[in-house]
Amino acid sequence: MRTNKFLILVSGLLYAPAALSALDLEGCVKMAVANSRALKASIGLTRASAQTYKSAQASLLPSLSASGEAAYNSYQAAAGLPDGLMGQAGVQFSLDLRRTLAGAELERLDLERSRLSGQLAEKDIIRSVTQEYYSLYTLLGKKADYAEALKYFDSHIEDIEKLESSGLDLKLDRARAEMQLKSLEVAAAAVDTGIAGVIGSLSSATGTRLKAEDLVFDGAPAGSGLPAIQEEAAAPAESQGQSLSDLLAGLDTATAYEARRRAGFIYAPALQLGLARNIRPIDPATENYRLYLAVSLDVFDWGAKAGAKNAAMETYRARVQTEGESKRLLSLALERLSAEIKSEAAAYAALRGNFLSAGGNLETAKTYYRQGKIKETDLLSVFSEYLDAKQQSRDALGRYLDKKTELAYLLSGEKK
Repeated sequence: MRTNKFLILVSGLLYAPAALSALDLEGCVKMAVANSRALKASIGLTRASAQTYKSAQASLLPSLSASGEAAYNSYQAAAGLPDGLMGQAGVQFSLDLRRTLAGAELERLDLERSRLSGQLAEKDIIRSVTQEYYSLYTLLGKKADYAEALKYFDSHIEDIEKLESSGLDLKLDRARAEMQLKSLEVAAAAVDTGIAGVIGSLSSATGTRLKAEDLVFDGAPAGSGLPAIQEEAAAPAESQGQSLSDLLAGLDTATAYEARRRAGFIYAPALQLGLARNIRPIDPATENYRLYLAVSLDVFDWGAKAGAKNAAMETYRARVQTEGESKRLLSLALERLSAEIKSEAAAYAALRGNFLSAGGNLETAKTYYRQGKIKETDLLSVFSEYLDAKQQSRDALGRYLDKKTELAYLLSGEKK
């Protein structure tokens, strides 16, 4: 995932509260990856799959067994055979032809799937932490906006008090300002709740108890990141190799094909080749050597085997269709995300321009109100437009970063 590019994009944010320490996005991701039990479990499953693959490879070899026995025989006199020791030694070579022809490709594919699933689990963590990180950045910006707004209204109420002291009746203005102040306090409290939730999520992911001041959001001064965002949004989406979702879908199809191929060998017999040597046979009619070949083949389960073979064929056909559908949906998702990214970048640019323009009108409106040239409703309207545009620009930038993170996740390829 292109963390450095994301850090460049963050420079387009309006501004962020000062951080007490330097835990950035990369640091959060590293801590979350190291702390993930799911990822550790995935690594363990990959090791287990590797051992299963080794076992499957070993099972392809033929088996060679040796046997021997010795006995003392005592006969009745009428048998005409002398008492004495006799024995037999033998070797047997066995080959499960069906298993040998099938090979260990199915187990190798399972190992590959387990390995890729582990990489996907890591990328899931990166995506989740990245989205939480940017969500926190947006919320901290909103917190700063509300702090500014509350300060503005405190100043406005002070202006009202000064005007009242000069003999003007501004009770209605004061009441409206205090109501607006209460509404802003409620909204600010909701943002604080959101911040606590995101910090709790990041703390859980990283395995440490974080505070807002523990995080740093590096970037240039406000506004310098806008050209970079627009350029990044306009650039075509480039995959970092074949995406993991495509690779996993392909592995599912390959696994179904291998199961179908392996089903073609279910009629193969098991072979046994042996050599037996009788040692000191007492009965002269007993052979000295015996060489034999045995073929073992189930007969009465051919119907079941045919059903299993047909099922494997249908499963493979279904997987081919499923893989095609997955690619189609992925292509649509990439097109949709690319369009939405461009839209959010344009929205951010427009809304940021709106709040900058509205900000220039604030002081003018406040001066006009003190001079009695405009009513308080006009003043509050100007401020409301300013705050709404500023909040909306933050939301647009937050959505932009969120979608960029999702796009990077979909395009991320196999880690070599």
